[in-house]
Amino acid sequence: MDVKRYLAGRSGSRRIEQLALLALLLGAGACASETPPAPAAAPSGPRLFFVEPQNGTTVKSPVRLKFGVENFTIMPVPQGTVETSRPEMGHHHVGVDTDCLPAGTVIEKAAPWVHFGDGKDEIDMQLTPGPHKLALQIGDDQHRTIEGLCSTLSITVSE
Repeated sequence: MDVKRYLAGRSGSRRIEQLALLALLLGAGACASETPPAPAAAPSGPRLFFVEPQNGTTVKSPVRLKFGVENFTIMPVPQGTVETSRPEMGHHHVGVDTDCLPAGTVIEKAAPWVHFGDGKDEIDMQLTPGPHKLALQIGDDQHRTIEGLCSTLSITVSE
């Protein structure tokens, strides 16, 4: 379309309105042709976290602990003797007043660790009053820790 010829036959105020509309349409077209920013890449690896309680909160005992995991499968440990672990599968362990264990370490079936070999992802845990550090760690079918699958939080249990 020849814009000059089209606008030449219009009155002054009508011409201004149409110029404004044309500018708006051209501006919208320019915006539409811009390349939108790339979406943020989603984490591709597995992630382990406490759903509750939140880090730094004060809670009452028994403390409701809920665990979450992304990009990893939580399953009960198979019955009988386990000779090999299933890839990309494991179960939760919670350590009370301890840190994460190095990758490949067998998580002992004793304090300070609580095992969830049944595949559960929550517990109401009795804790003494005062500050506590909790470590949530995934172990494979042989209870060996897995690289990057540990999360910690600190809470205070009220009297």
